[in-house]
Amino acid sequence: MPLMAPVHTFFTSPARSHPDATHGKELPLHLVHLILTYLDHVADLARLTRTSRLLYYMTMPRLYEHVTLRAYSEIRYVDGRPEGYGSGSPFAMGLNTLVSRNFNNYIRKFRVLGNWREQDTEDYRHGRVPDSSMVLQVAMRAAIDRMTSLDSFAWELNTPPLHTIYQGLVSRPTLASLTIRCQLRRTPRPTTIIPPLLSLQTLVVYDIDPLCYPDDISLLLLGSKQLENITLHWSPRMRAEGEESVNLLSIFGRCIAAKYSLPVKRVTLYNLYSRYPSEDMYDVFSRETRTEMTIINCGGSSDPLTVFVDNSWKATPGNLYAPNLKMIRTDDTDTAMAKSLSSCKGIERVYFIASRRNDSLYSKANSCTATPTTPSHLTPSMSSGSASANGTPTHGSEARTRNVASEYIAAIQTNHRTIRHLLLSDRWILSEDTLFRLCQSCPNLEQFGFAGSVPPLQSLRQIFALIPKLWAIRFLVRPNTDPNEKPDMMDPDTHAFALGTEFWRPEYKNVKYIGFGENLVFRLGGVYFPPNSKESSNGVEDKSVKAKLAGPIRKFEIVSRESVKHIEIWGMDTTEFDPESP
Repeated sequence: MPLMAPVHTFFTSPARSHPDATHGKELPLHLVHLILTYLDHVADLARLTRTSRLLYYMTMPRLYEHVTLRAYSEIRYVDGRPEGYGSGSPFAMGLNTLVSRNFNNYIRKFRVLGNWREQDTEDYRHGRVPDSSMVLQVAMRAAIDRMTSLDSFAWELNTPPLHTIYQGLVSRPTLASLTIRCQLRRTPRPTTIIPPLLSLQTLVVYDIDPLCYPDDISLLLLGSKQLENITLHWSPRMRAEGEESVNLLSIFGRCIAAKYSLPVKRVTLYNLYSRYPSEDMYDVFSRETRTEMTIINCGGSSDPLTVFVDNSWKATPGNLYAPNLKMIRTDDTDTAMAKSLSSCKGIERVYFIASRRNDSLYSKANSCTATPTTPSHLTPSMSSGSASANGTPTHGSEARTRNVASEYIAAIQTNHRTIRHLLLSDRWILSEDTLFRLCQSCPNLEQFGFAGSVPPLQSLRQIFALIPKLWAIRFLVRPNTDPNEKPDMMDPDTHAFALGTEFWRPEYKNVKYIGFGENLVFRLGGVYFPPNSKESSNGVEDKSVKAKLAGPIRKFEIVSRESVKHIEIWGMDTTEFDPESP
């Protein structure tokens, strides 16, 4: 028997009211709950709480499930008046609500971010924490202590949390995710040894700067036995200045001393600039449990300022081996990673991010290097569009790029035939023959991005027939490519005719998205015949333009880059750091 709304809610229930309550049927509560699960906008949920008493009590847990408080360094004005006019700032009033009201039991995700306006910062020089910061910590601790169902906590203020905050988190047995933003000011502050969190599964620490008094996470790593995801983001300052101040032993020293390997599945590292300490460092993360690795701006030999420190990690490249690795995402296309790909099997997703930081280090001549002219023992020959007539490279950097690309493609063709997502570097120009052989070796491709000219239509059909599961494809173009070299590549009108008159064929039936360059993306729809057109009945294909325009034609529309972020070959192609989805 379904649950019914209680009698005292008849006059406030969203269900229809009947004159005869004995024959009236109210909307079952489980249906109301199902409808509420489709609402995720805070404003919609807040309006629902004001419609009836029933919806108030049923919507309130959803409304306070995720709470975010944002602090601003400057007063913001709305309609000529400051926010919080007549009371306190929105941040302060929101914190007051969490401390004084009974909504904390609903909170599962709590996030505080922004710029806290510290007063009396000179107190730090006298060895004590300013009262304004201490009051913030005490009030935040009082709110956390009442969050009995807290699952995720993120501290992203510009002032670090103190010991009292971490003690409050220790008492939350359900806490599974912790995000900490380190400060970027060199004002002397107290540092905290973060205690272990027994149920912690995800740890994100970003803006780490050794000279800005970051908290010590070594004990947290050693004692959090359920940790599965770890993201460490260092400030880019050290790498930009060539400052060798990062000491990895201060973070992983306790784990190394205890001979403990973190059983993490996903490892993400940003902006690491540190000298290779010892072989024990490769065993900090368990090889058996590691399935995904993201390494961004953590190496490469393109910058002479950092080459000596970066090369210290290449002494033992075989230590990168992980038998169960399924995903690699990096902006470093160096030989060490290629050797790692050759030493393992069964990787399903590979993303080479277009590293746009160092575009100024590359000349226009080698911005589009053909891949490669000299084949390795595992790679088919590839034509070169930027080599001299006798087959020798015109620049040394072009030769290195071709050799590295050859090793990567050889490893993928040989050891990773089950690959589903493949985003190649936009510096590797694939010839038609190379593209054909790569697709022939990887028939399970679902998303594919590569640099190179669009093959002739007959060849394109053969290539797509080799990868029937493909539904998203990108034709990459270097951002600094001379427009005169590929004048029509980024013109939507150039592709409109081909998309409409070619992609109705059965070889492309599963293709849903096609991208050109950085921001031009087409979403394909169904097939239709224009009005007053007639299907060909003589069995002979008419290749004239008029016949093609008569149909069949594939529907398509241009969509924004933002709308395809959920597709990995677009969403993963960025070096930007997002704390919520690192």
